Amino acid sequence: MRDPAHPLAAAAVDTFEHEHATFVSPLFGLPNALLTPHVAGMTGRAMATAAIRCADHIAALLAHRPGGVPVVTM
Repeated sequence: MRDPAHPLAAAAVDTFEHEHATFVSPLFGLPNALLTPHVAGMTGRAMATAAIRCADHIAALLAHRPGGVPVVTM
């Protein structure tokens, strides 16, 4: 049940202007708020998966197979 003192139903935030030991946020301590540092997803497995995907994308581009590779064109 939502606390009527807090109109926010829920929040999940992983990026803040300042991330350090003296972290202050109006969301801190709310039971319906999940707050993590921006590096929360930087596990060894996540980093290895990202590296393999990057290498696969580079190989596809070099082989002129850009299908499915996110490419920014301006």
